[in-house]
Amino acid sequence: MILITRYQKMAAHCLPKFSRQILLVLFSTLIMGCSNKPEQWLEKTSLALPKSYSGQVYLIPDAPSALAHRIQAVREAEDYIEAEYFSWTADVSGLTLWHELLIAAERGVEVRIIVDDLLFFDDKWLVDIDTHPNLSIKIFNPFNARKLGWLTRAADFEMHRDRLNHRLHEKYFNVDGKTMILGGRNIGDDYFGYSPQANFFDLDVIVKGPVIQDYERNFNTLWQGELTVPVNEVIAYNPDKHSGSFDKVYDKVMAENQPLQESIIRKVSLLPKPEYIKASVTPMFDSASKRTDSQSYLRKRIEHFANVNQWPAEELFLSTPYMIKSDEHEELFTALAERNVEVTVLTNSVASNDSPFASAYYQTYRSALMEKGINIYEYDSHALHYSNFYNANAYYHNKAFIADNTISFIGSSNFDPRSDMTNLELGLLIESQAFATELKAYLLDSHTDKFWQVEQAEGEGYVWSKQDEVSHNEPRMKSEKRLINGFYRMLKIQNEL
Repeated sequence: MILITRYQKMAAHCLPKFSRQILLVLFSTLIMGCSNKPEQWLEKTSLALPKSYSGQVYLIPDAPSALAHRIQAVREAEDYIEAEYFSWTADVSGLTLWHELLIAAERGVEVRIIVDDLLFFDDKWLVDIDTHPNLSIKIFNPFNARKLGWLTRAADFEMHRDRLNHRLHEKYFNVDGKTMILGGRNIGDDYFGYSPQANFFDLDVIVKGPVIQDYERNFNTLWQGELTVPVNEVIAYNPDKHSGSFDKVYDKVMAENQPLQESIIRKVSLLPKPEYIKASVTPMFDSASKRTDSQSYLRKRIEHFANVNQWPAEELFLSTPYMIKSDEHEELFTALAERNVEVTVLTNSVASNDSPFASAYYQTYRSALMEKGINIYEYDSHALHYSNFYNANAYYHNKAFIADNTISFIGSSNFDPRSDMTNLELGLLIESQAFATELKAYLLDSHTDKFWQVEQAEGEGYVWSKQDEVSHNEPRMKSEKRLINGFYRMLKIQNEL
């Protein structure tokens, strides 16, 4: 799903409306042939229980603080920094973090960064950063097409889709093996509350303890793998022409957004000291083998761990931006219903979903979920978060679950086939009732004004209610979207979402 969602967002900024629609249909048509079904269950050896550790966790309370904590950690770095992200935008937030990393590299800190290639093109400034002797950048699964935008990239995807369909969706930030940040946020203004158009309601957790070493091993495996390529081998760079290109991009963007930049730096200086919660933490990783066997390694490992430890016994609280039907998900929900486990789902409404494809397929899946007795809360596209710099319309992007108000999971994976069987994902299980209570408050209990509760209406249809508001139609959904969603469902690409 991320592949299409991010394409749509980029196209929205770069192309006229008519061209956007043509390319959107073209790109979605290209990926229709990419769906792969699992051919076999995971080998038993891959389901060995991971080791759990004692650790400390801190739920970052708002979006601007999430960027501020990253900057603060970089400024305190002594030996090394390593990070990997699906997207890293060249806006105020993204460039500010790159600038801070360069400053750290200047004082001798070794910096290694892996970024997925989907949203990078012929960005000379990225190679310019990499020329620093203490800062190295690698690109995951690079495209061949780097110029002429999405037209050539779509053609490249069609010719090499068996390889290019697999993307790096992990989000990981580690400083000195002492401070690690995991969650659903990528790097960009819209993830930190600084976009004037729309911002994601998302989450991150800061982790301390020996569990970080497992994530370092995962990072090193990826760094040394065949799919990560040095950026200077991907993007052509001429020192005579392109030296200093990062400074030019950085200076231009900051000059145009000085109040925003000042707000970011001020937020760092005002950060309170984190109040950590002690917890048992268990790392959860995917496998690069899914490139060839399309197995849902991460999800199966989590389910196996849950079954061995016999949870959830009473309640599952599931948060996901994209809820797409699959046979495996149906089996899970059926099993939970048979055990009388109460399931609550927090997800996007049709109007708040940043992917038109995901909202189209979720519309038809919702009735099946409600027939299983699942409680559904849908995010309001007009929800406001007053901690954000810009109170723009919002998308829901929290990826987490809470089992029996004790076990929490925070990670990069969505509840969709693409996260299960195609993209690389990771996460962290946290055993702490105190943290679970805090996480549930962050997701819903402190934000009930931001969600529509969906219930079956008398007769046919649904009722959406939020405080004093009641709607018998999809809230804030434009009439033309109903027809468009019907067209998207005709494409039958749900296994790619």
